[in-house]
Formats: sequence, structure tokens, C-alpha cells
Amino acid sequence: MSQELSTLPQAILVQWCLISHTNIGKTSLTRTLLGQDVGDIRDAPHVTDTAEGHTLVQTAEGDVLTLWDTPGFGDSVRLYQRLRQHSNPMGWFLTNLWDRWRDKPFWMSQRAMQAARDSADVVLYLVNAAEDPADAGYLDAEMHLLQWLGKPVVVLLNQTGMPQTTEQQARDLRAWSAALAPYTPMVRNVVALDAFTRSWIHEQRLFQVVQPTIAADKQAGYQRLVQAWESSNQARFEASMQAVANLLVEAAQWSEPIDAPGGALNWNTLKSAISASPSTPDNTPESLAMQRLLKHLQQQDLRTTQTLLQLHQLDGKVAGHIHAQLREYFTIHQPLDSRQMGLWGALTTGAAGGLGADLAAGGLTMGAGALLGALAGAVTFASAAFGINKLRGQAKHQVNLNDEFLDTALHTSLLKYLAIAHFGRGQGTFSESDTPAHWATQVTEQTAPHRQALHALWAQLREAAASTSSDAAQTTAEATEKLQRLLAHIMLSTLQSLYPAPEQLSLDHA
Repeated sequence: MSQELSTLPQAILVQWCLISHTNIGKTSLTRTLLGQDVGDIRDAPHVTDTAEGHTLVQTAEGDVLTLWDTPGFGDSVRLYQRLRQHSNPMGWFLTNLWDRWRDKPFWMSQRAMQAARDSADVVLYLVNAAEDPADAGYLDAEMHLLQWLGKPVVVLLNQTGMPQTTEQQARDLRAWSAALAPYTPMVRNVVALDAFTRSWIHEQRLFQVVQPTIAADKQAGYQRLVQAWESSNQARFEASMQAVANLLVEAAQWSEPIDAPGGALNWNTLKSAISASPSTPDNTPESLAMQRLLKHLQQQDLRTTQTLLQLHQLDGKVAGHIHAQLREYFTIHQPLDSRQMGLWGALTTGAAGGLGADLAAGGLTMGAGALLGALAGAVTFASAAFGINKLRGQAKHQVNLNDEFLDTALHTSLLKYLAIAHFGRGQGTFSESDTPAHWATQVTEQTAPHRQALHALWAQLREAAASTSSDAAQTTAEATEKLQRLLAHIMLSTLQSLYPAPEQLSLDHA
């Protein structure tokens, strides 16, 4: 029995300690990583005045990764100048009793240093990426303070603005890496991890970057922690793609009946049938059906958004909306009338000369004799109309969405996923906003090669919805699964393009 127990993995504790100059965004980043509203966030120095440890990851084997949020460094330049006069600067500094009220910058700095000395396996030093390193007058002093601790340091670039392009992020990484080069080997790496606009890709890479800094006797446990974190990301990503796929399936299969007027043949009916772009008032049966369909999709879009927010541990009330709700995205299906089909055939295949064009333009220049000749020629098309009606088996008018609308819905849904996946909890309640242009460009580029496959899926889903076959439900399930896999592939390709790195993403659904 003792031999069996000895083979069980030994649980370990790994501790990350967030340190920075005051008011850089440590608590915002802590909230984002934890998915919890911890600490206090205000645009003021020294908001966090105690070191707090939070469980970030825990494995089934009992391994724990703790994240420490610490008070920010205060007057670090004056502190460094004072400490360098002592032979044992850290010992002297940490054993002194600093007045919390009369010398708060020193007192806060002491709290941060104590937390790092006592708890940290690695120090995560947060800097403002928007700041030029040369303008950060505190940087050299704080690097020397960290050197006295003797802990490995990974520097995190925090950019509290819109998500950056690949080129912008690379420029910041180069600038800060060059500025921090004199402090190696203490500084092991520089990575982008924003409190507001990071994604799980950034978080996953942070875990990978930190791994070499962890002591050898903790490596096995740390690897289990990494796997637990990645498994959580994978489950959330797959659930997100499933939610988007379900929305698109609903959009492809939903239709609304049109309360059509009688089928009597008259000049208005004729002109409407021939016209390529009929002008339809908002209160027509067709427009009312479109409005009902859009309302249904808006409700589904809202439910999908709420699902994505819950998966990413965010709060938010959003007024879900369907983009590009134009008439051109609708397809109207109606039972084919033999008389209209005959007229349509005659007037659009040359049997009536220029009559079709004249009527489409809203005028009539030909005489009654020519018109009667056209109607007589139309009889030959009537029998074909009966065959099409029988083939369709369609007894009612209906409206649904065409491929172009579904393509647009896919595009906007993936952009919405990106916005939610990047939204740091430190920002507060999620609200919809414009997404960066380079996101939209990447989604478009990564979707383009799959356009034909997507259109085949739209058609398959429509056919399954119209079918009365017992296999229709199975067909829908298979198409939904294909769509989810395709969405995951498009999104991972997009993320790899937005954040290229030598290492391959572990969530490879290609």
C-alpha cells in the first residue's frame, strides 16, 4: 500500500506576485485573470494597500497556483537612493517600521517587497506599454529593488487602449525588451498581457513563458496547472463556437409565412413580378414577415451574447442587434402561379420584345395588339409552372434569409466573440462597441477560403428545415457539427494571424 501511495503525484504550490509602480493596473489585471471582482479599482495612486493572494488555478491532484496582488511602488527613486547606502538594503528596509500615514509611499513599497520576498516563485512586473521606457523615470530604481529580492522577473506590457495591431505590439515589445536588457538574467522575458484587451491566447502564452522560471522540484505540478488552465480555455472556446453555430443554424432555418393577398392577375401584380427591384411599403405582408423574422433573430442574438458573456465570466446587458438588415438579404418564396409563370417566361425570354423592360421601368410603350401577342405566346410556359409547383410542394408564401445575410451574421458573430474574449473584467460591465478594423480584416481573410463550404451548409440546413423526412433532425445535427468545427478553424486561424508566435496553439481544431 505504501508503495502505491508513493506513486501518487505530490501536490505543489506555485505563487505569482504582481508588482508595478502605483496606478498601472495590477488589480484590473487580477480581476481579469481571476474572472472575479476582487480589490478596489480607482484612477488614483495607492488604491491597493495590502497584499492579497487569490487562487488562480487548482488541479484535481491538489496543485494550486496563487496570484498575489500587491500595493504599488511609491516614491521608488527616493527609496532606491536610501537603500543603496546600506550593506544589507533589503534586510534593513523590511525590518523597519514605516508609518502608514506619514510616509505612505515607503510603507506601500515595503508591503509589496514583503509579499514578493515571502511568497513569489516569480515576479510579474507590470508596465504601461503606452509609455516610452525612457520616460519611465522610476524604471531603473524599481529594477534594482527587484534585483535585491533575487527572484526571476517576467515583465508584462499593459496597454489600456484599443487592441493593437501585430506591428504595434511588436514595436512595443522591441522597445521594452531593449530597455530591460541591462537587467538580465533577472528579467527572463517580456510579454504582452493587457488588463483590458488581452485574450486567452495571451494568458496561455504567459503560462508557457513562466514555466522555465519555476524550480525543478515544482515543474511536474506546474505542468499539471498549465494543463488545467488550457483545458478550461479549450472547453470555453468550444462552448463559444457552439453558441455561435447554434445562432447561425437558427438564422439559416427560420422562415416566416407571408399573409399574401389573392393571386388575381392584374397590372400591379404583373409589374411587381417583372420588376428586378420592387418598391414595397413597410406595411406590406412581405415587409411585416421580414420584421417578424428579424425580431426573432434579434432575440436569438441576445441569448447568444448572454451565453458568451457567462462563459467568459462577464456581466453585461446588451441590446442585441442584427447588422445589415437590408431587404436585399431576404429571399421571398411563393407558390408559382401558372398564369404569372407563363407571362414571366414570355416577357423575359424575348417573346414580347421590349415589353418586359418597359414594364420594369414603370411604363408601357407597346400597343394592345403586341401585348395580346405576348400573352398568347406565354401559354407555352404554363405547363412548366405546374411542374415546378408540384416539385416545390409549397402551399404558402414565406420569407427567409439568403446566403449573403448568413455570411454577414457569421462575420459579426465572430467579431462579437473576439470583443467578449478580449474584454478584461477590470473594465467593469461589458458593453458593445466598435471592434478594431484589423480584427474585421482578419476575420474576412480567414473566412474567404471557406465561403463555398459555408454556402453548402446554408443550403443543407434550409433543406433539412423544409423536409418532412425522419432524417431531417439528423441532417441538421450533422450540419451543425460541421459548422462548429469550421467556425473553430476560422477563429483559431484569425487568432494566430492576430498574434503570431513561434509556438503552435494547443487548441488546434483545424
